[in-house]
Amino acid sequence: MARKILITGINGMLAGDLSKICESSGLDVIGCTHSQLDITNPSQVSDILHSVKPDIVVNTPGISVDECETHPANGYLIHSWASGLIATACEQIDATLIYISTCGLFGNEIKLYSEYDSVELKTKYSHSKFVGEQEARTNCHKTFVIRPGWLYGGTPDHKRNFVYQRYLETQRSPVLKSAMDKYGSPTYTIDLAKCILSLVDTDAYGVYHVTNSGMASRYDYVDCILQAFGVNTPIEAVDSSEFPRPSPVPNCEALDNLNLRFLGIEQPCEWREALHRYIHGLKTSI
Repeated sequence: MARKILITGINGMLAGDLSKICESSGLDVIGCTHSQLDITNPSQVSDILHSVKPDIVVNTPGISVDECETHPANGYLIHSWASGLIATACEQIDATLIYISTCGLFGNEIKLYSEYDSVELKTKYSHSKFVGEQEARTNCHKTFVIRPGWLYGGTPDHKRNFVYQRYLETQRSPVLKSAMDKYGSPTYTIDLAKCILSLVDTDAYGVYHVTNSGMASRYDYVDCILQAFGVNTPIEAVDSSEFPRPSPVPNCEALDNLNLRFLGIEQPCEWREALHRYIHGLKTSI
């Protein structure tokens, strides 16, 4: 009998690509939308997990960084409170929990941050996600905490498809502006999904950074996107102050997948290679 994997927030970008990878790997996928499972409702979470009895639960829902800053209670509800509910139910049914965290847990030093660097929680979003990590690991002993990079993937019409949105921007703007002082690790959701499945096949529970390798500024990222699309729109490198926002996001969100290497899990490829692969496929559908 195929193992069951329940994915919350199934309409999300990562959840959709993870579902495809799980199905192609022979898992029985149960995807839950918010209307089917309110992850903040204790009785719903308990009832559905005890009814379905999945072997694996992937908790993907989240709200934006800036919404957390302006409405912090919403962030703690979705990222922290709900994480504890799901973890408790997973422990009761002996399911493995995969909690999707964030890369934004560190500071302004420009470097690749490993799982062993001290967190520096500069935003309400990062604090709510970090509390969610602790809730997950405290309440379910079979927990993998996944800290991904700057995620992209999914279909062109997804509202959080940063890559396709930059392509559309070239259709209406003669020049693009992009921050040269914010750094991260662009990460393809398909590559992340494959790595998550590799981890699930181990019992090495804990915290894992999972990104395509390397570091990019926002400017580097956008420049690579336009190159891959074959678009010649110029990009102006600017300071991030040109894009004011409520949350004081750190200057660097680039991650080093140290624990993956320790475990011997195959590393996701370099970020430019993954981005070109994604856009090559994307161009066939637009």
